[in-house]
Amino acid sequence: MEFTNEQLQMMISEEPVGNLYPYNTKDKQQIEAYIQDLFYTINHSKSIKCEAIFDHYGSGYASYVDFFCYRKDGSSIVNKKYIEKDSLTSIQIEGLVLYISRLAPVAIIWRDKRHKAILDNGEDEFFSGMGMINHPHGIIDEPPSPMVNDFIEIKEKLARAGYHILDKKYLSQPLPFKTKIQTFTRPNQYKLFDAFFFWKD
Repeated sequence: MEFTNEQLQMMISEEPVGNLYPYNTKDKQQIEAYIQDLFYTINHSKSIKCEAIFDHYGSGYASYVDFFCYRKDGSSIVNKKYIEKDSLTSIQIEGLVLYISRLAPVAIIWRDKRHKAILDNGEDEFFSGMGMINHPHGIIDEPPSPMVNDFIEIKEKLARAGYHILDKKYLSQPLPFKTKIQTFTRPNQYKLFDAFFFWKD
């Protein structure tokens, strides 16, 4: 799937594009609800659990929602330790991250490690937040071990919801026109990636 310069500029201006409902309505509330439904669909998996951030990371605007997905059986845990002075257990988890676009029915997948803190009361859990990427280098196109089946399941659920997974090669191309994007990338280094996935404070 490729996009025209006009569509890219529309997304940079925070205007949704695409023929898929609800993106074709350009109604941001409907799009947000659709992404939340996708989150619940993926979370209904027998093997996958997801954490998501929907509030634009407490800032002005994010053109995507970040899903962090990992295995429910505990096999995604790479480190676990108790921190006595803070009265909590710190857990490092490796998983798959989905960037789900608010501006077009597209997504990307990459790998990340994040931290989860569980307080001694056992009721309060906190994730360390998000892992920001502002370039396409970390995007994966092939299923990583040991999450091969999870990767395939996620791709299937994205496809059923009408999302196209953009690949690294396409997103690594230079942006073909001059513009200003509210992102951390320098204008002379803009890639197609920056038109889809940007975040401003």
